[in-house]
Amino acid sequence: MSAGQKSWTVRVLAGGLVGAGLAGAGYRPLFIGGFSAPPLCGALIQSCGILGAVAVTLALFFAFGAAVGVATLPFEGEGRSVLLRSGLHFLVTAGLLGAILRVCLGVAWRYLPGWLALLGAIYLVVWLGRWVGWYAEVRQLRSTLGLEAGPSPLRWRESLPYLPVLLLVNAVLPAVLALLDAPDVPVLRALLIPCLLLPLGGFFPALSLGKRQGVCLLYPAASLLIFLPASLWVYGGQRIPLFWGIALACPLAGNLVGAAWRRRKERRRP
Repeated sequence: MSAGQKSWTVRVLAGGLVGAGLAGAGYRPLFIGGFSAPPLCGALIQSCGILGAVAVTLALFFAFGAAVGVATLPFEGEGRSVLLRSGLHFLVTAGLLGAILRVCLGVAWRYLPGWLALLGAIYLVVWLGRWVGWYAEVRQLRSTLGLEAGPSPLRWRESLPYLPVLLLVNAVLPAVLALLDAPDVPVLRALLIPCLLLPLGGFFPALSLGKRQGVCLLYPAASLLIFLPASLWVYGGQRIPLFWGIALACPLAGNLVGAAWRRRKERRRP
């Protein structure tokens, strides 16, 4: 077995076991229900019995976990093959997620496009990140060969390729989550956006920018400027300075860390 095959096998098994473990941890709400709430897999239990429902649910969760476990591998490599492999992986993952939502959890058909669109947005962020990385490498190579001038003022040109990622994370995805969120219990807007989307979506692209281009202070400033009007729409006109601070601080921290990593790497060069 080659190293690549071994890596795929280990990740498939590890991800599958984690997925099956999540299904096992949710056994009571999935198959038993609460005091007044029916089990989430009630329709599946009626169709194939409790044992069949458990088997189908474990199989789907195992397959979905395995797909998530190897999610980074299709993006390795260069060129058209990355797009083809990652596109195929997206179709498989979307099919498994749709099956879990519909078959196991009984989610209505009209809500599936929203969840699949959210999954597609995650892939789009990764694809944009890969494109930005390739673009930056080409620019750096051209600069090394003396084919272009030095950095632009405040590195605005160097930051420009990362703008689509910024628009997606700070405007498009918050708007999509606001449309999917429940009006009475806004978990997505109250927790997912400020605790996961803004910190991770702000830090890691800025980290990549800092590693490739150094300090680019326009990027965190643009992050705040993009999120400000989007947040007013997402939160119904409410002003939440804490969330604005997250939209500014996380990209700033990521960019500074990346720039520090770049300087340290340059010092180690002979």
